[in-house]
Amino acid sequence: MRTVSETTTPGGMHEIPRISVVVAMFERRDRSVACARSLAAQTIDRAEIIFVDDGSEDDTPDAVEAIAAESRIPMRVLRNGRNLGANASRNRGVAAAAAPLVAFLDSDCEASEQWLERLVEAFDADPTLGAASGLVEDACVGNIWELAFRGTHRLPHAGPCSRITSCNLCVRRELMPTGAWDETRPTRTDGGRPDTAISARCDEEGLNLAIRAAGWTVHAVPTAGVRHFHPYTRRSLLRQAWFGGCSVAEIVRRYRLGPRKDLGPIAVFWVLLAIGLVVSPFTGWWVMSVPALVGLLAVAAITWNELTNKGKTVFELARASPALLVYYHTRLAGYLWRSTQMRFGGRPVEQVDIGDLARGLPSPREPRA
Repeated sequence: MRTVSETTTPGGMHEIPRISVVVAMFERRDRSVACARSLAAQTIDRAEIIFVDDGSEDDTPDAVEAIAAESRIPMRVLRNGRNLGANASRNRGVAAAAAPLVAFLDSDCEASEQWLERLVEAFDADPTLGAASGLVEDACVGNIWELAFRGTHRLPHAGPCSRITSCNLCVRRELMPTGAWDETRPTRTDGGRPDTAISARCDEEGLNLAIRAAGWTVHAVPTAGVRHFHPYTRRSLLRQAWFGGCSVAEIVRRYRLGPRKDLGPIAVFWVLLAIGLVVSPFTGWWVMSVPALVGLLAVAAITWNELTNKGKTVFELARASPALLVYYHTRLAGYLWRSTQMRFGGRPVEQVDIGDLARGLPSPREPRA
């Protein structure tokens, strides 16, 4: 198995890789093997691939090492002694990376053959680019719960974007200090096995804000595509929605952000509806037109988001609408519960000034080596 961080040219010269790939994995043997095979098939030259196994109790790391032994691109597997969580595993991978660019891929994703080439091209074309996310296409759409989730990580439009997604991401190595991925919310705190159905524990928002605060740009690169193989059932999707809402509440409080656009209109609708039901006997039922209008606007906003940003067809949206209704309200419930909990002192979250996130990070205006 090749474990070096340099590649060898035909003339025998050693060169630093152009890009390092970090994949945190935990079991899901078949999916992890498929991920490794897609990375071994990349068309790019001078790359390295680092899998960090997060305490798997099956033969997943051995199976990936078998792929690594045959890979043209240097590939290695680092093993955690116990389950530490995806972010701790990512941080370990970053510490081992040798390239000036570090890409991140989830172990249940398969990258297109030119994935790394397209990412590197984006950074070569723009010296102020700090981070870029590629296109994520959800492959599992066999039931309405999977269809409802489809497109959640999708960034379809090339160019500047407001967010990044950790399952298809590339960042300049110099913008990844020690512990860049937040480890304050491990997968499990009781020592038990992690719940791999809950994927909302990755704080890429902090990394995104830090890169922007330092003056770098963030782009979407739809030509750098991956397929995401994450199955959902009703139970697993609603758990993801609940914990996702809780996670969003923590992010909003931690970084002092404004109301969430996807949840705010729904919350306003229910508040106005409750007020309308109380006052309408005294003022007339015409006041109910206000929450009705807000409700229509919320539905219109969600419909536009699902069709335009998430890439659903009208038929798919109609089919998934019952699941979407439950999903958004479960997410809102998690958000309100965690917000209330923090407001009254339960499991507080340390608040951070966005300006402080960039402290110690280089500026794109500084002379480059």
